[in-house]
Amino acid sequence: MLSKRVEMVLREAANRIDFLSPDLSFRRLREAAERIADLHETNSVTTFGWLLRSAVQEFANDIYQNIAVIYPNFVTEIRSNRRSEIYGGLYRGEMPRLTDAGEKFQDSTFKGFERELINYKFGRLESFERELFDDDQTGQVRARAGNMGENFRLMEEIYVIKRLFGAASSEEGVDVPASTYPGGPFTIAIGNRPATYVRVDATALEAAHVAARSIVDPIGRKFLYVPTTLLVSPIDEFTVMRIINSPIMPNTAASATAMLVNPLQGRYAVFSTPYVRSKAWMLGDFKKGFVFQRRDPLEIIQEAPNTGMGFEQEIYAFRGRERFEADWIEPRFAYLGNDGSV
Repeated sequence: MLSKRVEMVLREAANRIDFLSPDLSFRRLREAAERIADLHETNSVTTFGWLLRSAVQEFANDIYQNIAVIYPNFVTEIRSNRRSEIYGGLYRGEMPRLTDAGEKFQDSTFKGFERELINYKFGRLESFERELFDDDQTGQVRARAGNMGENFRLMEEIYVIKRLFGAASSEEGVDVPASTYPGGPFTIAIGNRPATYVRVDATALEAAHVAARSIVDPIGRKFLYVPTTLLVSPIDEFTVMRIINSPIMPNTAASATAMLVNPLQGRYAVFSTPYVRSKAWMLGDFKKGFVFQRRDPLEIIQEAPNTGMGFEQEIYAFRGRERFEADWIEPRFAYLGNDGSV
């Protein structure tokens, strides 16, 4: 059951839709509606309803939806309804073989995998004295409370980006543990990283593409997929854009491919964010191997003012909370060219 707030937002949005526009996408429309429905509010009859709705929840929901994050472009989001979710599958078996008349058909060997992702809880408190709200003529205090939505969205971005690269790291106070994929998601044994990391350029991209196309599964079968996505740090963003958008190869005296057709033109969708470690880059089709598992969407609750600090000190307290996990299910769908150490 949708709240009145969500129903009103959906109704207003529907009235602005131009159904005759050639740019209308019903798939994107459905995804946007689902995201809005995910943002729900919890409100007690003992709270200041006007404060929660106009000053906090409204800001948080709007900012959460509008913040410029990139991770939804290359992860598969799964709705979870339990403590953990189990993912599994089988790698392809052996190819058919020629069999003579009366000869026994040979059995096919196969191997599977199983991954369990446990949902974890994330939260934050925001507290303000009543006087700050009462005397807030600029609206900055209300906006500050509403920015909980922005911070949660950015926290998701940081968590996903760091988990994509696999190693434990910290960014802006967000501590992201290492990937739980057995042995780590990127190893020379798997074949989805080079022996020595290199800075991204046309030569490195071609080598990464060839390596990704040559990777095999645990039983030695070709692991067939085509890289579609390139993730880089801001320091290499313009370098990569020149490589991907140029119709010809660079004209240098030492290059055997100078002025030839650029085979990398338009081949990958390029994404960049400040949360990618400097000089790090990754190539692949991440959606097929990386899962964002959402258990509970963003929820913002105001503490009842007649209890706790609200009663004793006239402090308005708000709690933001969500629960999810994001990690690799099958890291062969990505090739790590550099983890930022080179």
